[in-house]
Amino acid sequence: MSWRAKLPPALWLFTTALLVLYLLLKLPGTAWNSNITAAMPGTAAPWQQQLLQQNQSSRHLSLMLSGMPLAELRAAAAALQQQPLNKLHWLQPGKMLHQLQQQYQQHQALLASPAALQQLQSGQYQALVDAAWQRLLGPAPLLHGALQQDPLLLTQQFIEQQPQISALQPRQAWFETAAGNTDQPVILLYANLSIDPFDRSAASALALALQQQLQQLQQQWPALQLARSGVLFHAVHAADNAAFEMQFYGTISLLAILLLLWLNFSSIKPLLLALAVLSFATLSGLAAVLWLIPQPHILALVFATTLIGIAIDYSFHGMLAANQGRHYFSAMLPSLALGLLTTLLGYFTLTVLPFALLNQVAIFMCAGLIAAFISVWLLFPLCIAPQSLKVNQRVLRCCAAISHAYAALPRNIVLGSALVSLVLLAGLLSQLRFADDVRLFNQSPAALLAEEQQVRTLGKQQWDSRFIVVLADTAQQVLQRETALQPLLQQWQQQGWLSGWQALSQQLPAQQQQDLLQQQLQRAYQSGPVQHYLAQLQLKPPPAITQRLLPDNFASPLLQQMLPLSEQIAGVILLSGVAVPQQALAELTAMPQVYWLDPIADTNKVLAQLRQQLSQWLLLALVVTLLILLWRRGLAAACGITLMLVIAVGGALLLSQLLQQQLNIFNLVAALLVLALALDYGVFFTAGLNKAGVYQAVMLSALTSCLAFGLLSFSQTPAVAGFGFTVFSGVALAALLAPLLTVVSVKESKSCGTL
Repeated sequence: MSWRAKLPPALWLFTTALLVLYLLLKLPGTAWNSNITAAMPGTAAPWQQQLLQQNQSSRHLSLMLSGMPLAELRAAAAALQQQPLNKLHWLQPGKMLHQLQQQYQQHQALLASPAALQQLQSGQYQALVDAAWQRLLGPAPLLHGALQQDPLLLTQQFIEQQPQISALQPRQAWFETAAGNTDQPVILLYANLSIDPFDRSAASALALALQQQLQQLQQQWPALQLARSGVLFHAVHAADNAAFEMQFYGTISLLAILLLLWLNFSSIKPLLLALAVLSFATLSGLAAVLWLIPQPHILALVFATTLIGIAIDYSFHGMLAANQGRHYFSAMLPSLALGLLTTLLGYFTLTVLPFALLNQVAIFMCAGLIAAFISVWLLFPLCIAPQSLKVNQRVLRCCAAISHAYAALPRNIVLGSALVSLVLLAGLLSQLRFADDVRLFNQSPAALLAEEQQVRTLGKQQWDSRFIVVLADTAQQVLQRETALQPLLQQWQQQGWLSGWQALSQQLPAQQQQDLLQQQLQRAYQSGPVQHYLAQLQLKPPPAITQRLLPDNFASPLLQQMLPLSEQIAGVILLSGVAVPQQALAELTAMPQVYWLDPIADTNKVLAQLRQQLSQWLLLALVVTLLILLWRRGLAAACGITLMLVIAVGGALLLSQLLQQQLNIFNLVAALLVLALALDYGVFFTAGLNKAGVYQAVMLSALTSCLAFGLLSFSQTPAVAGFGFTVFSGVALAALLAPLLTVVSVKESKSCGTL
């Protein structure tokens, strides 16, 4: 073999070694993302994206302990907290509430309920005095120094009217059932994470360590019942499920393909060549993703397992063509290149969409398919001598029988049936229904969702996915605008449109409000009813307080709802029981720098726009395909292939709707891929190549593609399952229809030449 003949395989081996070295260096430091929202198209406003990224709610988790007497639950909770976990910090609600109460105690007469503020403003001093006497004569203990600093006990009233954090009673390190409660005893623990729950490696390690501790607890207390709540558990399940599906489906596809190769050739050489092509394609695709994407999404790799089913097609065509000699291989190669081009165009369409998950899948597949084509082009003519592969005679006879059966079909009947099918499809396709819902892309197990609901209900954490954002230049402006919003929120609550809300301004009044309260209190101390009240208690009017309670000297978990952005500060108001009609939102959004955010609805709206754009591109792809085929294949072949494509793609979408009830954007992504794969079959059946070889190659290609994509239809992720089934059904239809092209167009294709 001359040095020129040795150069291509040497370059291929050198490139493979470079790819392996790059991945060995890159993979250990790669953080795989499992956050489905990070892979979805988001809102257009940069501040909204920044706000969602800074949201720390995903770093909280809760555990509910039940099933035993309260004393045993306390022992179990204490035992759990005595085993510290790295990156997890158990909260102490009793301590936090005590600190908050101390802060209020140190800043008395700076806090008052909205009702008390209204009474001060309207001069209803006797009502304030009566309320103070009620608290003095009641059983509840007063704040230390309350009568000297705040004789009207406005801060005491403010604390009493604060919304409860939980339905349970706070203790030092947890919440628990109140004494004398006849219901089942319960303890609720809260924790914060110092890691991103969507960082797969760190989150999986933490979840595993916590699970081991919980198992030890249940071994020590067999009657203990546990319920979990937190993004960590859902993120780890999604990541583990995606990793399992990637490995399982990829392995099954590879083994099945190797089995097909063995049954077809009964030789080790085709197996090794196929493994070489698939390995080089996979290494190239993975390297491209890691090079271009800083934090790739693990779900993209699940879709990328379909590379096996497409790349192996090139191996089948290359092996069978090389086995018939270099001349036949050279005649086949342009058709293979055209098939590669059409598939790349389909995936390239996905790279320009503002959809991170599809972008990553497209990058992987484009790099992998180019690598597979180059491998077949460079290696197969050198590694496979003419007639060196012995094809299974049963397979050949089967292909010959299929070829004769198709050839015997009357041309007019085939054309008539195709046109009737096209008319029926046109009517049925108008009835397609789409569901643009981001929640279809990832679903947690029912048991985990039930635990989540149980804990959230008990802990009063039923916050809706919709919320209100107040923007301002300073923290004080945020508090002022939140305070101005409270009457509207109270009105919504009275009308049943809200069951509750949570804002920092409920615990921390704005400085302007504290100043106003001091002024009004000084006037109240000079009024007759208040002076008489002070005289009865032998108290002097307290002087005006100059110190103020500010975010800088205020410690509360609600401070997490005030987030610094690049240019402004955002205050987040959480909502529960949301049923606000659309027309009522106009009053809210008319306020300056106040926004109603619904991330799920916004993402669904973007998904709908992308789906419409994909639909247009699908039609455009059909038109471009028809024009290219007219140029390279002639009128009859072009019309025949286009008709086959329409029936295969339309039939796949209809079958998918029959199975799923509603389609989504991934069904259209699958339709683009069906278009590319079916076009490959049409190109080869109109290329004027040996019919038996084409039947054999297309049959094997269709089998492997159906296997690779059909396996995805069993995925636990609805979007992945829908994608897999659409491609599976479309490829199956295309494989059944493509041989009919030899009946209606092969003669004209010969007269027009091959590509």
